[in-house]
Amino acid sequence: MNRLSEIINFNADESVASYCSRLAAACGYRHARSFGVDLGFRFQGLAVGCKDDIDKFSAVLGVPTSYLTPGIISTDNRFSTVAGQLLSRASMQRRRLRFCPYCVLGDECMKGGRRGFRSFGRIDWLVKSIRCCEDHGVQLVTCDQDTPPVFIHDFAANLAQLGDVRRMLSDVEFMKPDSLQRYVKERLRGKQTEAAWLDSLPLYVAVRLCETVGTAERHGTQFHTSNMNEHEWSACAGAGYDLLRGGEQDFRNYLRRQVKCFYGKLSDMGGRSIFGRLYERLAHETEDKAFDPIRQVMRDVALDSLPLGPGDEFFGPVTERRLHSVQSASVEFGVHPKRLRKTLVNEGLIPAEDKSKTFERILLDAKTMQRFALVAKSSLNVPDAKAYLGAERVQFEMLVKHGFIQPVGGNGASAEVAVDRRFSPDDLDTLLRRLKAADTRADNNGLSDLREVMSKAGCTFAEVIELVLSGTLAKVSWAAGETGLAAIRLDADEIKAKTIGDDHGCFSLRQLVTVIPASSKIIKALIEGGRLPAVKRRNPVKRNMQTVVEPGALEAFMNQYLSLGNFATSRRTRTWNLKRNLDDAGIEPIFVAAEMPFYLRSDIERV
Repeated sequence: MNRLSEIINFNADESVASYCSRLAAACGYRHARSFGVDLGFRFQGLAVGCKDDIDKFSAVLGVPTSYLTPGIISTDNRFSTVAGQLLSRASMQRRRLRFCPYCVLGDECMKGGRRGFRSFGRIDWLVKSIRCCEDHGVQLVTCDQDTPPVFIHDFAANLAQLGDVRRMLSDVEFMKPDSLQRYVKERLRGKQTEAAWLDSLPLYVAVRLCETVGTAERHGTQFHTSNMNEHEWSACAGAGYDLLRGGEQDFRNYLRRQVKCFYGKLSDMGGRSIFGRLYERLAHETEDKAFDPIRQVMRDVALDSLPLGPGDEFFGPVTERRLHSVQSASVEFGVHPKRLRKTLVNEGLIPAEDKSKTFERILLDAKTMQRFALVAKSSLNVPDAKAYLGAERVQFEMLVKHGFIQPVGGNGASAEVAVDRRFSPDDLDTLLRRLKAADTRADNNGLSDLREVMSKAGCTFAEVIELVLSGTLAKVSWAAGETGLAAIRLDADEIKAKTIGDDHGCFSLRQLVTVIPASSKIIKALIEGGRLPAVKRRNPVKRNMQTVVEPGALEAFMNQYLSLGNFATSRRTRTWNLKRNLDDAGIEPIFVAAEMPFYLRSDIERV
């Protein structure tokens, strides 16, 4: 160390360029560049961290290079390395003097060395994201105009040009440090931070991301910064850091919120419409590879949230598809979007409220959408499906009603969203294969088609199809030249034997007319009046439900009551004559059914 280095001290957090500038001023030089020329080094080389110039300056001072290392700012093209952290030209302020007036005045009082040259330029003041002095709680002052080329980086010369700094104190604005500023200072000092994911990014990338995200949060994704002052920039920077300090997952959650917000609007789909200025900057304003991790996260979220596929661009060509919209599926698979939307609702693949959304905003997993859209595209309308099965109209409706075939995307007007019925050829083929598998003989002699079998056996169409599918029939044949159901030939007697029900042993209304005996009008009146208890039983042949009277109920009725007609018949007399005799005997009818008097047998037997 020589006499030159003893004129003023080299301070912690001071840049080498600031130290050289103060030495030059203390030695009476107008600017540091001429000072460097006289001593054999380039001042500009010190400012950009040129090793040769740093070594020469160290030799002039008589100190080792390591003595100056903390204050070296190495610059290569658009980037500078500050305390081991990479900063871009845009993230630093080196062309204009930037400082804290209170620190400048305090240096003259507190620091050592020659008076008038004690104030020094802090490295922190060169970093734009450090907007205030934490020691004094004031915003850093930045000169209005760029420094002339000869004075660039020359802190002491530029400070002298301002005159008395004390007059600036009245205009200083108070400001508190934001959370991003604290984070930046921790990284510049080599400290462990709480934001591990941001730490994995170059410092200038982390700063730009936080500032952009924070501004979007406070001003919307399509923000403009032309009217933002330092206080608002600080608020935005802090907001962005607070959102992202938790890590990559927090960034993904932020992007997903932007996607959700977009789907609530009516704007056209695109990266700028969804992610705004963040996308625009990374897609069009810079090709810097250091931002690729950010681009990759955004691309991944976009593929998970947007109907992007081959042929689309999002930070490069899209080669895979994770989501389909109704619109993209309609274009790719040739299915009308209105029908596709209706059938997706009816199948429960999308919620009913999606009916009100536009086609490009209704999303579904790509594989599921593809599978469903292909089925919808190949499906047949009702006339074609009937012809495919060889079924008559009523037969076809019975197949649908009993679940032998299922409509694709909703059963007509009964679906949640009314839609024309369509049927999958695969579903129809499955039914035909099952029916064909029941074929037991080549000839169809003595066999009947479905219509004739139903008539002879007195059974339903569904019962016949169930029997054929069960594989239990001994006589099944397929007629040549016919299609599907029209080709089926069966034995009516075999079908009847398998479909006839158990005899319920009760009396039908027609039988009661003979058994009681009484007219059908009287029988009906007795049942409706509750005098003759009736029940519902299935007809063993026709299988329809019919009104019948159980034997016990009929026996109890006939043991208790006797009609005037039956009594007159048994006495071989006329009803009017018998009625007069009963009246004379004081026997009154217990009830009248269809104008026919009924008496208690016990009353009649008594007389």
